[in-house]
Amino acid sequence: MKRLIRNTVTVGAVASLALMLGACGNSTAANSAAAGASSSVDPSLSKLVPDEIRSKGTLAGGASFDTQPMNFYAPGNKPDGVLIDLLNGAAGRLGLSIKWSQIPYSGLVPALQSKRVEIAGAQISKTPENNGVVNLLAFYKASSSLLVPAGKDYASDTDACGTRFGLTTGSTVNKNIADSINKECQDAGKPELQYLYFPSFNAGQDAIRAGRIDSFLNSTPQIQLAVKADKSMAATLVGKLATRETGVALPKEYSQLTEAFQAAFNAMIADGSYKKILDKWDLATMAVDKAEINDQIPM
Repeated sequence: MKRLIRNTVTVGAVASLALMLGACGNSTAANSAAAGASSSVDPSLSKLVPDEIRSKGTLAGGASFDTQPMNFYAPGNKPDGVLIDLLNGAAGRLGLSIKWSQIPYSGLVPALQSKRVEIAGAQISKTPENNGVVNLLAFYKASSSLLVPAGKDYASDTDACGTRFGLTTGSTVNKNIADSINKECQDAGKPELQYLYFPSFNAGQDAIRAGRIDSFLNSTPQIQLAVKADKSMAATLVGKLATRETGVALPKEYSQLTEAFQAAFNAMIADGSYKKILDKWDLATMAVDKAEINDQIPM
């Protein structure tokens, strides 16, 4: 496991995230909602927004909305989650609002490339596959863990060798983690992982419950929230896989707007409103000292 961690760490290790969240309702239907711009528009930040976007006032946002506590639908099909709160807060500083719609995770980068979406409110990390394809904006720490049936635990990542290993379709970071574990299995002469792909976290969670897979790799906060809500499942290797700085993405042509969002997040970090949002979700360990973009982000 140590080699895997060395290969994937981009910032210091993330501590286990203790989540104290109540269950919220989800909607799997395609949906959209507008988040109104905050009244606390910062003129010094708003002027950083390109004229054509500032005059329009609204950005098209996309997220899978099946990933508690990052992005999901609250009762009444209201877009909710820590990423939604953070992005709406930053957009408000810029004098913008975000109209959210539901797009499967695997479709977000193509939607950014076609400009169907102008900001993706889902965890998109810097990888060789998307570096240079979209504008990346990192403003929190992330890690991955394994969702397993209750009673199962792995002392190291190679304990997963030979098992049915669930992944979300389109998650390059988690596929890279799985490939690293698989390489360790091969080097140790152990059976390889058996990859199975699922369109969403909910689908992978259902597969764990039904016994169709042995583990499901996903973000640590999401897995810990699932375990809190369902005692038939457990988390293992918590926060030990691929700790990294991560965030969201914008179209490649939106460099100026990406820099404006970076400035807005740095202002939120400086005045404490960033920490207040993380604290609301009991995710203070995700905090970073500054927002970074593109080449500034460690890979």
